[in-house]
Amino acid sequence: MLPGSRDRVFRDPVHGLIELRGEDRRLGTLLETRAMQRLRRIKQMGWAWLVYPGAEHSRFGHALGALHIATRVAEQLQLPEETALHVKVAALLHDVGHGPFSHAWEHVFPGSDHERWGARIVTEDEELRGALEALAPGLADVLRSFWTKTYRPAFARKLVSSQLDVDRLDYLLRDGHYSGVGYATYDLDWIIHALQVDELHTGSDDPRDLVVDYRRGMYAVEQYLFARSYMYAQVYHHKTVRAAEWMFIKVMERFAALARHDAAPPGLEPAAQLARGAELSVASYLRLHDVSLTAAMDAWAGLGEGPAAADPVLRDLTGRLIARLLFKTLDLGDDPRVVERVQPAALAVAERRFGADARFYVDIDTARQVGYRADHDEELHVKDHPRYGAVTLGRLLEDMPLGQPQSAVRLVCAPELIEEMRPIAEGALRRPHGRR
Repeated sequence: MLPGSRDRVFRDPVHGLIELRGEDRRLGTLLETRAMQRLRRIKQMGWAWLVYPGAEHSRFGHALGALHIATRVAEQLQLPEETALHVKVAALLHDVGHGPFSHAWEHVFPGSDHERWGARIVTEDEELRGALEALAPGLADVLRSFWTKTYRPAFARKLVSSQLDVDRLDYLLRDGHYSGVGYATYDLDWIIHALQVDELHTGSDDPRDLVVDYRRGMYAVEQYLFARSYMYAQVYHHKTVRAAEWMFIKVMERFAALARHDAAPPGLEPAAQLARGAELSVASYLRLHDVSLTAAMDAWAGLGEGPAAADPVLRDLTGRLIARLLFKTLDLGDDPRVVERVQPAALAVAERRFGADARFYVDIDTARQVGYRADHDEELHVKDHPRYGAVTLGRLLEDMPLGQPQSAVRLVCAPELIEEMRPIAEGALRRPHGRR
């Protein structure tokens, strides 16, 4: 047993008691690392708390939940001890690379996706790598193979990243609980009960794959799919949530542009380095989280001890976001082709008010959820289907409304532009799709 390891019990509002006992008590040493504690300072749902006041839970709690489900799945599938350890640790650390305010961050800094940073953190952060190596020699490099999709057996990686993985299984229940909505519920127990591992790829050097028994668990899986669809439509893609996320993206785009001209305000040097294309150390990246970024934005808006940002656009946008003076949205239907028709007219309106900075005050938001179509290496297989026999979940989704692309196209603009934008939006909705 590792020195200092002990039994741990967490009272979780979603899963009840989450316990690290017996061999799993060793995983507690990972929780004490700076990289994991940082996740307490990153909100799981980004800016959704501006709409759903309860949605202030952290990625740390989600990581514990994913670990809990991974532990249950490993027991259900009777995974070998080594494979079970890999799956549980990968589940616990799957979000360790997330930037501030989650996915919105990745829109501003290309190449800063959380998988890439996760792979770097587990191998380059001395404290976390040391804790992993103490658990099992070479474990840090094993985890890296989860993110690079080279881990074998592949079905074990699918438990952490696929159409039906422990990440999604936890965050749907967790986000639904904290946001207060009632349609994110599904039968987790029965899904776990229905999961199996079968030899599907005869002649392959990795023949086993993840399977759900249709007769045993497909109704629970469909319930899960509907829950996820409703959460995207009503919560993740809520018009005001998207407006707040869009404003944050524009704040950071302006900051990045200033940084590239050596004109960025102080307080967020790691982000300035990313904007300039400089190589950022893992230690510097770990200083980026919601708290450090919020403190910087307070300063830029003039709410800190020092002077406000000199740039008027950065100062204005940040001040609006912090004060929850959010941009407005107008529905443009569900056809993404409307963007090319609406954007020039909308930008012209904004230019009359904001001049050369107009693009920071208006845009077209396309919130697109392409059902549950997955890459080949993320497919979930279904067996004993009454019509198809053995089939992939992706194939079944083609027969379901959930499998079809869903779009919500909206015009997002500063409140003072909304009345001039209404005729543009109404014209786009009246125009038949497909006409040029």
